[in-house]
Amino acid sequence: MVTTHGSARFGTPAKLKLFIFPVVLLALLAFMTPQGFAQQLTGTLSGTVYDRSGAIIPAAQVVLKNEASGDVRTVTADNSGRFVITAIQPANYSINISANGFTTWQENGIVMNQGDARDIPNIKLQVGNVSSQIEVIAGGAAVVPTDTAEISTSLNEKMIDNFPLQGRDAGELMKIMPGMALNSSGSQSGGFNDRVVGSNNGPVGAYSSNGTQPNGTMAYMLDGANLVDPGNFGTQIANINQDMVGSVKMLMSNYGAEYAKGPSIFQAFSKSGGQQFHGEAYVYTHNAALNSVDAYSKSQGLSNLAQSYYYMGGNLGGPVLLPWVKFNRNRNKLFFWAGYEYMKQQPAATPINYNVPNAAQLSGDFSNTGVSPDAIKAWPNFYGPLSSNNLAPGATPTSLPVADFDPNI
Repeated sequence: MVTTHGSARFGTPAKLKLFIFPVVLLALLAFMTPQGFAQQLTGTLSGTVYDRSGAIIPAAQVVLKNEASGDVRTVTADNSGRFVITAIQPANYSINISANGFTTWQENGIVMNQGDARDIPNIKLQVGNVSSQIEVIAGGAAVVPTDTAEISTSLNEKMIDNFPLQGRDAGELMKIMPGMALNSSGSQSGGFNDRVVGSNNGPVGAYSSNGTQPNGTMAYMLDGANLVDPGNFGTQIANINQDMVGSVKMLMSNYGAEYAKGPSIFQAFSKSGGQQFHGEAYVYTHNAALNSVDAYSKSQGLSNLAQSYYYMGGNLGGPVLLPWVKFNRNRNKLFFWAGYEYMKQQPAATPINYNVPNAAQLSGDFSNTGVSPDAIKAWPNFYGPLSSNNLAPGATPTSLPVADFDPNI
């Protein structure tokens, strides 16, 4: 027998565990990362730096900060005062611009959505000491899109949260997009049941974008993954949870070549964690017992069909903190966002009217003895007397011989 001896290179077992855990964590995160198609999920922000007289300021330092995660991007303007920042994730940002001999210029509340190409106009630095003053400009309205032929509509997180949806699919937001029309397929009902959440039941294939064919002409994307089944008339195979979405963008036409699908593309981008912990717990419910009865049903003596929908869930996001290591103590390296929703759906069944024989009918008496007058009024052909022509032996227009009844009934 040969016995070998060795020592651990990483010192004590405790230190070895501290080394292995981050490696395993990163491997799991890499494995769990969904694969997506090559498309533009990030944005671009640009601008030109001037002084008050309109002269170009070269080599100005530009700092872009993610207001949620604290992530900082730093670039330097070129000799013409121009700067371009690419690969910007959808979020709210602030930008800080400084140069020697000038006061610092800052703009807050810059909203970047998926694929945005935005330009910041009127960047004019005032002569002065860099540390003496910071000039803050209101964001949002001060940022304009870069010239492009793209026709698209974007919704930010606040708009998504505040817009009421019938169901729990963020794809239902496409009904408020310009040029969208519900495809009724020649019937008075819509193309999908917006109350029920399930596979192959959603707005994709039920809406026409600017006159295009509803089926097979729309891509339905979540973080770059296409959720459309081409082999099933181009319908969607999954739903996008409204409370997990940070931004939505609908591309109509004239978009870039990086989008391989179309001609219409619905894009949703998931929320992400930030430097602070944020979360929510919720219960959404639809119960027919709480609804009023419409005028027609009330006139017919009917009530609402029994149906109920309950959606219970929550989500949580923030920095990844490991209590036994110093990794990410500044909360600026790794973040998480997770959520779960439980669905309990009990949709109304399609009403089917049956006549349950009463005692008189079981004995052969069909003179409507014991039948509700409302039922006779609602179905006069069913409860009317039989034709006197071709009656069975022993039968009358209001009676039948019990011997003729099927014994299996």
